[in-house]
Amino acid sequence: MLLSLGFHLLAGGAAPVASTVGWLTAATAVAALPLTRRPLWPARLVALLAVAQVVLHLTFHTTAHHGHGHGPPLPMVATHALATVLTALVLRYGQALLRAGLSRVVRHPLPPRAFPVLARTAVAASRPVPPTAPATGAASGRAPPLPVHS
Repeated sequence: MLLSLGFHLLAGGAAPVASTVGWLTAATAVAALPLTRRPLWPARLVALLAVAQVVLHLTFHTTAHHGHGHGPPLPMVATHALATVLTALVLRYGQALLRAGLSRVVRHPLPPRAFPVLARTAVAASRPVPPTAPATGAASGRAPPLPVHS
């Protein structure tokens, strides 16, 4: 979405209003979710992204109420085509590039369990326990140990 908008503006297209960018971003995300279930062949990925670029361009153009004459000029087509290719590359190789970059930055890989296991501690009682007064005899609740019979 951002690459499409950026290249659209770079080619001289008018910017749509912010609310249009917001709902287009949400709609693009919803439309892309079913495509994330399994990998796509590169040709199908590029074709879907090209269709998305055309839809985004037309939406940018109509919501900005400022456009070009009888069709998109060559710079506009070229920049949207470039946005399609760059988006395809990011989607195809982005995760591997991020992992490679992170492995260079982080010298020691994180263990599978990055968060320490905290020892369980006693939890404070929800009611205060009344202080015990020194008592004598059987009323204290303490009694001598029972005799052991063998």
